[in-house]
Amino acid sequence: MVERTVILPRWVYLGAGEVRTGAAVVVEGDRIVQILPAEQAEGIDGRRIELADKVLLPGLINMHTHAGAGPVGRAISEDYELPTGMPFYVPLSRLWRHAYREELREQFRAVIEWDVLGMMRTGTTTILNHASTDIEGYLHIAERVGVRTFAGPTIPLDVTHRLGQLSGGLEDRKQTTSEQAQLAELEELERLFGKWDGAADGRITMILGPAAVHTDEFSVLAGVGAAAQRLDCLVTTHLCQAPSELATTQERFGTTPLRVLQRAELANERLIAAHGTYLPDEDRQLAADTGITIVHCASRKAKEAVISPSVSFMDSGISVALGTDGFNCDMVEELKFTAMLGKIGVAQSHRPTAAQVVDLATSHAASVLRRPDLGVIKEGARADLIGVAITDPSIAPALDVVQSLVYYGNGRDVQFEMVDGAVVMEDGTFVGVDINGVRARAEAALTSIWESAIDAGVVNEVLPSINRSQALA
Repeated sequence: MVERTVILPRWVYLGAGEVRTGAAVVVEGDRIVQILPAEQAEGIDGRRIELADKVLLPGLINMHTHAGAGPVGRAISEDYELPTGMPFYVPLSRLWRHAYREELREQFRAVIEWDVLGMMRTGTTTILNHASTDIEGYLHIAERVGVRTFAGPTIPLDVTHRLGQLSGGLEDRKQTTSEQAQLAELEELERLFGKWDGAADGRITMILGPAAVHTDEFSVLAGVGAAAQRLDCLVTTHLCQAPSELATTQERFGTTPLRVLQRAELANERLIAAHGTYLPDEDRQLAADTGITIVHCASRKAKEAVISPSVSFMDSGISVALGTDGFNCDMVEELKFTAMLGKIGVAQSHRPTAAQVVDLATSHAASVLRRPDLGVIKEGARADLIGVAITDPSIAPALDVVQSLVYYGNGRDVQFEMVDGAVVMEDGTFVGVDINGVRARAEAALTSIWESAIDAGVVNEVLPSINRSQALA
């Protein structure tokens, strides 16, 4: 028998700024089957979930992250004085390389799980994971905890090749992974498609993930383009996230990153490109015409003292979605950063609106993923839902629920979550997850990683005054 659930929130967000009060949402199996006045739902059999003083929204879709990377690197280089144009990640690459070692793989899976649960706890129901390490470990975790995911490993996986490293206060990056090795990684990823694509009752979708134009050989990019057509799958990459990327691409290919992607037959509606911060003005029309999506990671770029031009991208007709990029796992906070920094970016207080940024993280993201059954609350849609409390003194009372959520809420206000019709969190507590056990394992793993990294001098250049008592107290 198909399980039926009747959800009774105070408000329901239906998209495009529309909020309905006094409605019930009926779920059967993994689908929303009815939205009707609450009084008409009184005679419907099934489990009843009361969400008084909560707004029910489509689950948030995090369109760019690297699961597990954030907890390792948080609160280490946020206050480091970056040379102009240096990406925020460069000072941390040695630490990540240290953490991703094969001998720490089993321990590190607790860190990945902790990060995934952090995203779910704060309202994310779908994660696009451009995996920096151990893709199969991540997929097993996603299958077990109940999240929906689109995922694939970066090509190449070697973190030093992809990110470079800090050397004497400057960025030092070399091509350490050969063309043959990169092609072998692509071949292995295609094998994983056969094993994992469509797994977990369809919650897992595999994607292809070349790291970036300036790090990958052209044969690899072209191979990804051909594989994407053959597999009919999405592709994610990094695009124009730092000036050095454009300089290296110009040196290697004689043109811009997006035009290299076009040569490789990757510049199309399948492409989900993180950042785009330094996309040349002359490439904006190409980005709009080809249908690529740029994933705006507002809080991550703010750590570099940079505001990505998300609003002007949309003004140019470019598709924009939202992601956290690892360090911040809270998509509700990301909505706030997107709205506030977007206003600063165009010096206009009226755009983007709260409703617009919520739609970017729900219905629009779903359309980019080619999943119109996600990101919306309507009959026939997948039941990926969150309930957010509007009861805290910092938010309530709410005259405009959507503005109150975006400008004054955060992910810890999320109290209810359903993925594919299954309740995964209720009253702010995970269902079927030993959160204290995961916390203990993640803390033990991170303590071991940080302790050994400090002993090895891996973070000395970032925090030269660090000592064991400061870091591990």
